[in-house]
This record gives sequence, structure tokens and C-alpha cells, in this order.
Amino acid sequence: MIQRYRIVLLSALVLASLTAISAHQVRSITSSSVKAFVSSPTSANDSPVRIQWVNPTTPPTTYDTGLRVACFFVANPSPADPVDSDWPRITSVGFELPGAPSGFALVDPVGSDWQLRENVPATLAGQDITLDFTIVAGVNPTGRTPGRPENPLGIPPGQPDMTRRTGTGFCVSGPFPPQLTTIEDILNGVVVGFHGVEGNHQGVDAGVWLAQGALRPIPLY
Repeated sequence: MIQRYRIVLLSALVLASLTAISAHQVRSITSSSVKAFVSSPTSANDSPVRIQWVNPTTPPTTYDTGLRVACFFVANPSPADPVDSDWPRITSVGFELPGAPSGFALVDPVGSDWQLRENVPATLAGQDITLDFTIVAGVNPTGRTPGRPENPLGIPPGQPDMTRRTGTGFCVSGPFPPQLTTIEDILNGVVVGFHGVEGNHQGVDAGVWLAQGALRPIPLY
């Protein structure tokens, strides 16, 4: 009886640990060594924040814009290239969402290092898809940053894996579909782009969510 109790207790602790992580491991669609870890800021229950304003009438009335802000972190735990430790780098983070929403904007970080683009076509595992929005680093097709070749943009390798709030934080506003009630729901459709893969400076790859030991369906919706 004591041994059985210990097994049940251990199982409960393991499940609790997995629930606490409950974020998104991203793996290559071509079986290269690149990977990413994408997570909401604090827990699996983080929800996008509604953008609302209150009209000071009597009684006050609240106007919901239909827009929400979702914040998340992207880390690059890929092993660094032994020849050039700056590579491979994450240079884009895109999302498949249900429907065809538009009107997204990058709230953070602001500036020229990262830009948001909508309706970005992509081919993954032989399937043509459209990413509703993609956050891209200001790099050229080889992954280099114009004007600063020795200091490239993007997210460098060797960062902690399976740890929230590591890597680079992003916040995006827009008409996220209401059926995606948590940020982790939104992250199901993440597509991460890499440059400098497998020792080839111009080598590119993409990764998607590794769900229960297998890459998630492409397209997702």
C-alpha cells in the first residue's frame, strides 16, 4: 500500500510539473537540430488583454474594441554552430489562426529591429499556407543584417530551454479569434523561422509545435 501511494504521489508530481510548464516546444520540420521554446509570460492560463474604454456616463458604459493584446516569449535553445556561435538564429515568428483575421500590430518591441507583416505565404512540409501575421527581424535573405554584418539581428542560439520568460518578449495587438481564450491557444499555430542552419550560413528552416511527440498538423486550421 505504501509503495502504491508513493507511485501515485510521484505521478501526480510529474503531471503537476508538466502542467506548470505547459508551453510550446518547437521542432524543425526537416529534422535539423534547430528548436525553439515559445511561452506565455506566467502560466498556461494567461489570457490576452482586452482593449476597452469606459464612457463616464451614469452609469458608466464600457466599449469593447474587439481587439486584444497577447504577449509571449521566444527562446532559441538550438545548439550553437561550433564554427560560428552566432548561428543558427531565429529570424521570424509567425502564426496560423482560425479564419482570416487582419489588423494586427506589434506593440513591443518597437523600432526597426523587428517588424510585423500580415498574410505571409509560406510552404511547410510541402503544404502552402498563409500566416495571418509574422514578426520578422530586419535581415536580408541570407540572415545578415544590412549595415551590421558582425552584429546580426534575430534571437541567438544557446538560450535556456523549457523556461518561461527567456529569450525575446513580444506583444501584439489585434483581433485574435475569440475561441482562442488563452495565449497558449494562440501559440498552437506558431511557426518559427531560422537562418544559419546546419553549418550553412544561408541555410534556412522552420519549426512548429511538437504536440505529444509529433509535429502538429500543417495547416493547423
